[in-house]
Amino acid sequence: MYSKILVPVDGSQRAALAAAHAAQLARHFRSQVVAFYVVQPLPGYVNTNDPRIEEVLQQISARLEKNAIEVLEQVKQEMLKNGVEPATKFVWGHPADEICREAHEGRYDLIVMGSRGLGEIRGFLMGSVSNRVVRHAPCPVLIVR
Repeated sequence: MYSKILVPVDGSQRAALAAAHAAQLARHFRSQVVAFYVVQPLPGYVNTNDPRIEEVLQQISARLEKNAIEVLEQVKQEMLKNGVEPATKFVWGHPADEICREAHEGRYDLIVMGSRGLGEIRGFLMGSVSNRVVRHAPCPVLIVR
């Protein structure tokens, strides 16, 4: 039923729960799993003409990438404990857009992701990554709370 599962992660407890749930599904359905991390770009309004600012921005970008790799490795190790060997991938961009793009281009059968738990009213007013993914994904989305 689900041969390819996308698991967006961000280092949060909810994402870890979603990854554990995805591992159970993958084991049951013998699915391929990809743990996916989206690094949000730094604001574009910063004046990068100053070489000191440019250096700091490069350091921050490098740290954000390192964090993404660390989170993905942690998720991979947890899934391996559950008998599932996921692929890992990270990209730069807006999380909801990139998750939907990856799901479409990778032809995934299911997205399993955590909910931030913003609450009904706050989530409606602010929107959330999970809400946007549910509305725009090309495949079913399972939200783990």
